[in-house]
Amino acid sequence: MGQLKDICITELEDDAPVDVVEILVQVGETVEVDQPLATLETDKALVEFPSPHAGVVGKLHVQPGDQMAQGDALLALELTAPAPNARPSSLEEEQTPVSREPALNPEPVPAPPGAIPRAYASPAMYRYARELGVSLERVQGSGRGLRVLKEDIEQHVRTRLQSPSEPLASAPAPLPDFSKYGDTEEEPLTRIQRLTAENLLSAWQSIPHVTHFERADVTALEAYRAQLTEEVKSQGLRLTPPIFVIKALAGALAKFPRFNASYDAANGCIVLKKFFHIGIAVDTPHGLLVPVLRDVDKKTLAEVAVEVADLGQRARERKLRPDEMGGASMTVTSLGHIGGQAFTPIINPPEVAILGLSRMIVRTGSSPQEASRQNFLPLSLSYDHRVINGAEAARFCLHLKAILEDIWKLVLG
Repeated sequence: MGQLKDICITELEDDAPVDVVEILVQVGETVEVDQPLATLETDKALVEFPSPHAGVVGKLHVQPGDQMAQGDALLALELTAPAPNARPSSLEEEQTPVSREPALNPEPVPAPPGAIPRAYASPAMYRYARELGVSLERVQGSGRGLRVLKEDIEQHVRTRLQSPSEPLASAPAPLPDFSKYGDTEEEPLTRIQRLTAENLLSAWQSIPHVTHFERADVTALEAYRAQLTEEVKSQGLRLTPPIFVIKALAGALAKFPRFNASYDAANGCIVLKKFFHIGIAVDTPHGLLVPVLRDVDKKTLAEVAVEVADLGQRARERKLRPDEMGGASMTVTSLGHIGGQAFTPIINPPEVAILGLSRMIVRTGSSPQEASRQNFLPLSLSYDHRVINGAEAARFCLHLKAILEDIWKLVLG
């Protein structure tokens, strides 16, 4: 057997541990460049990690159920002759073997402004903190690159014990024993569901939410959509109302840049974004995912429809890539296909607003002269009151309403 090279996990969004769900290769198997080696579960999705080299699998370093972090070795390959399209891994060194300790990237990846922070620590430290009931994000690291060490966690515990007014972590109250009243069953949450619950709670507690409600008369838009639907049916496209809203939202963000921003509490400023990326909340069997549609302002309605359908399908199949999950200007969440007149969506940090869509309201009337039909789309805009005031929110919604009500502003804008 020739020289073995460790293949290490790279290109994660941060240094939080990921779970190994499935190993897709076996010892002795020949793999090609970009062939999936393993399925990993991150905070947001299941992703397949591709091989940066061609070769023969010589050794597996992990098994399903293990946890890994940025820089950890997944397996060892006996390399074959490098292919023309072989791509070096960003954390690999060409000559020096990489150890299991992710020391090649000593500096933690900074979180986006306003994002929920993730501690820079090894999987073992995450487990140790959980055993002690400590929120690792509250621990000040003293290791290289401010990495959290065991002694940092222990010092945090000692300090908190001396200040009983501040709890180690917000431990939830235990539930009563419902089994004494009848049959019960426990349904474990997926990792994505658990993290979504934690992130939503944190967002609700840390952001002063206000929700503004509006209705847009989309009668003309619906007529135009019906016309286009027939034209694009042969292409397999579905032009649902959210497609038009996503396109209109990019125009509204350009007019009101404060909504295309993030609140940077650490530096006391607001980060204004010059791009127009729209997050799309997708309800999946394993939890809520928010893939991001890039550069909506540069895309046609048909292109938006194709990409939304693709992102939604891959979200449900758990095939989204990590780079498709972040950096949104604003998120759109729609319950129109289910029902309801209005709701209060929770902001997806580090964004400062989220737009909710409810079921279309149809009003019909008749007179001796003619029958009439009007379509109204309910809009629910939740916004961060630290960045946006009520008057700004009202103006934003009126502008978005005007775009949706004038089909030519939407098509030509």
